Amino acid sequence: MRANFERYGLLDSQVRFLKGWFRETLPKAPIEALAVIRLDGDMYESTIDALVNLYPKLSVDGYLIVDDYALKSCRRAVRDYRDSHGIRDPIIPIDWAGVYWRRSGKGSRAKESGTPAAR
Repeated sequence: MRANFERYGLLDSQVRFLKGWFRETLPKAPIEALAVIRLDGDMYESTIDALVNLYPKLSVDGYLIVDDYALKSCRRAVRDYRDSHGIRDPIIPIDWAGVYWRRSGKGSRAKESGTPAAR
């Protein structure tokens, strides 16, 4: 990961790499606001952990990209999170596996509560 950031000239003092499981690192991550979130969690738990901890920090007009939406467990986590937070922004396919949406700020309660309703 570090090499890719260096290769494209993106490694600067603002980049922080967090080593560990999403459930352990994301709740205490020093993040206030995000313009782009790119998820590659594969499984339900890792995807929902990332959404719970990061999506409330996504700015209006920011983008959420999900690499593994083709995987049933990942797709279910995304749908559960979106449903429990009233997120209705259109999901747009990227390729056979990935999707994205742009956060409109309309119809979303994610800013109010970072946790999904009972799963």
